[in-house]
Amino acid sequence: YAVTPGTVRPMNTEIDYFHGSDSALTEIRETGVFGGLFATTNEAAARSHGSILYVVRSPRPLTNYKLNYEIEGAYDVALELCDGDESRADAIMSAECESDDAEEGWELQRLRGKLAATLGYTSVEMRDEHGTTWLCLPGCDIEKMR
Repeated sequence: YAVTPGTVRPMNTEIDYFHGSDSALTEIRETGVFGGLFATTNEAAARSHGSILYVVRSPRPLTNYKLNYEIEGAYDVALELCDGDESRADAIMSAECESDDAEEGWELQRLRGKLAATLGYTSVEMRDEHGTTWLCLPGCDIEKMR
């Protein structure tokens, strides 16, 4: 599979990422803690998470910039997903999804993914210990690298 992860396709409509896992994967499901899986353009970071390297293609990536500055009404959707809780809505509008509690932070990341999916996107930009990562959602393609 010839790929250059991180390559943005014409009109920013598709991006390829790396994902490392010790599990055999054939699709991305809306299950688990995050409702998707994390991927990165950094091959070494992906390999640190498992012995099998995958390429994930997101046909509709949502950047933090686009979410916060280009999509009208995104905050209103975030507020609805957070049951009117403005502090949680603010947190999921941020790529860091900051929280003092790990489990709450994971829930905020899941909600950010749900926000992206609700807006019609297949991945959303995040920031964590690896720098910029992407929460890839159902609708992304995943393929084991050869």
